[in-house]
Amino acid sequence: MSDWLDFWSRTQRVYVNDRHREAHFRKVATDVLAVLDDPSIRVLDYGAGEALHADRIAAAAGHVILCELADGVRRRLAARFADHPGISVVGDVSGLEPGSVGLMVVNSVLQYLSDAELDRLLADAARLLPAGGRLLVGDVVPVRTSLAGDVAALLRYGARHGFLLAAVVSLCATAMSPYTKVRRRLGLSRHDEAGLVARLAAAGFTAHRHLPNLSHNPNRMSFMAIRDPATRKTQEAAAA
Repeated sequence: MSDWLDFWSRTQRVYVNDRHREAHFRKVATDVLAVLDDPSIRVLDYGAGEALHADRIAAAAGHVILCELADGVRRRLAARFADHPGISVVGDVSGLEPGSVGLMVVNSVLQYLSDAELDRLLADAARLLPAGGRLLVGDVVPVRTSLAGDVAALLRYGARHGFLLAAVVSLCATAMSPYTKVRRRLGLSRHDEAGLVARLAAAGFTAHRHLPNLSHNPNRMSFMAIRDPATRKTQEAAAA
């Protein structure tokens, strides 16, 4: 993941324009708010990116922790929310107490992880979430995905949010973009629904497909996973 981290640490133009960037993070925040049912809950956004609307989530939760491994992005997050008492920014989750997070959000991250990195992420989630805690995984790239479908999804989103022309221009320039070059070299990790549900089960979660997807693309998948009480008790007994 080091190459992807280096890419994301630099200032990137992965969004068509500022309107696209704003619409993306607004939708993610809205979808997260839709599953919040406890005003005291601690929310961990793992791989938070710019998290432009983290303050909206913080207003409906007890506390929001933004975890961002990319140095440049993390510095911008820390500066943006430096004066917000309900938001903290961290570079990893090793310092968080076991069972201290009620909801963990991992959106548009799995495609950049190797199998070993995904296993470590799920182990962290299992440690941080109490029995009944929830893991919301979003924007998972399916094994069978269509470039034409992705392009159509972006154009529809652009038309709906007022950046259609910019989206068309951006698509024409995509082939030469830094993101495309890195993606061509490293590739993206892909998952099928049954395989990811089984993988989550092996990590101690009961999972199901969650709708809508946290990003604009309906061709990608989201999952809600609940921390299994029995597995949690087994792990705590083993650690005692």
